[in-house]
Amino acid sequence: MSLVSATFPRLPESDVYVTRHFSLTGETNHHFLSHCENDALSFLQQEQGTFCDWLSLYQHHGHGQGLPLVNDGAFVRYDAHGVHESTTLKKLRVEGSHETALFVRCDGETVWFEGNVSKFGRPDNVFGFTLAQCIDRINAFLHTLGLPSFTPGVRSVDQRVGDSKTGDWRPTWTGARITRIDITQNFAAGSRDNAYAFMRHLASQQASRLKTGTHGEGETVDFGRGSRRVYSKAYLKGPELFKHIGNPNKFKKQTTQFSKPHDPYIIELAQWCSDIGLVRFETTYKSTYLIDAGLNYLGGFNMNVIHADFQKRQEVFTRATCEADQLSELPKQFLATYRMWQAGDDVAKHLSRPTFYRHRVALLPYGVDIAIKSNVVRLAQPTKIITLGPVAPPDFYRMPSPSFISLAA
Repeated sequence: MSLVSATFPRLPESDVYVTRHFSLTGETNHHFLSHCENDALSFLQQEQGTFCDWLSLYQHHGHGQGLPLVNDGAFVRYDAHGVHESTTLKKLRVEGSHETALFVRCDGETVWFEGNVSKFGRPDNVFGFTLAQCIDRINAFLHTLGLPSFTPGVRSVDQRVGDSKTGDWRPTWTGARITRIDITQNFAAGSRDNAYAFMRHLASQQASRLKTGTHGEGETVDFGRGSRRVYSKAYLKGPELFKHIGNPNKFKKQTTQFSKPHDPYIIELAQWCSDIGLVRFETTYKSTYLIDAGLNYLGGFNMNVIHADFQKRQEVFTRATCEADQLSELPKQFLATYRMWQAGDDVAKHLSRPTFYRHRVALLPYGVDIAIKSNVVRLAQPTKIITLGPVAPPDFYRMPSPSFISLAA
């Protein structure tokens, strides 16, 4: 199986339009790595083929810093006697183009951020950014709001984790803390039919002790939904893109002055994802897992540890051979006849003579003769082997500069 391989085309940097709350103060092009306070950059190492999607992190910049207040109101709590107990700032949703958004808040001393910065302001995120590039983009975004960068900081005092006497000692850092990180990787099954067949196979697998679930029309299979530590899922990228752009059968119909035009680029990309059978595997690492693994500080974050775990969770893809029943790809009318024959029914009694012979002709190439009862002669069920391969971006793919974000009024 050969897949399209190409380098990213060099494209002009374009504005990302967001809500009217903020205006552009000039191009923000801050490179996080060049200002990194940590001499050893091993904590941001990235293996080829994986991307970072969602990130949640925060950093306390010290008392009396006078940072801009950024929020969308607040929740104020009073006790039964009317005495003020607490005030919690609401996250500000900053909307970008293509129905994307980021969330940020600042109380004057601490900055909180969460969102899929890899997708922000882009029509797609089939191919994304490394962790270092995502931090770069987040900091560029923060600068447009007048907020300081997230930094690794410096190593501080060690703290004991767990039992006060027997717990492990863990280093702490003065910089940002990570509370969630999503890692993702693309695979190709070779075709649309292969991808759906693989997802049916995957739905029958078990990942560790995590509960397996199937969603939609079989396009998504997940493991550990509701877990407070780790959540993984695999899904078909082509159908996901098509859901956002509508029914592909209506693309060629004439549009009216009130209809929303379809982006030819996204249509082409969705079709490409469907044609190669693009399967995306994604894992969310939550706060509990990150703390237990000693990965909750940006300064001490080791991507190699995450990648080792991420690769281990992908074993569910290869632990058994995926042998897909080719007959499951037949049109519904022929598949129904095959299932009837497979159950031992006399097919001739249920179909008219012309229909019977038409269905027999359709099934014979698959080694199935419905003229012979299946409970008399058992025929081998034809199968094919489905393997997943790497994916490279097509020639037409648009990859923006990772460090450029602009806000418009």
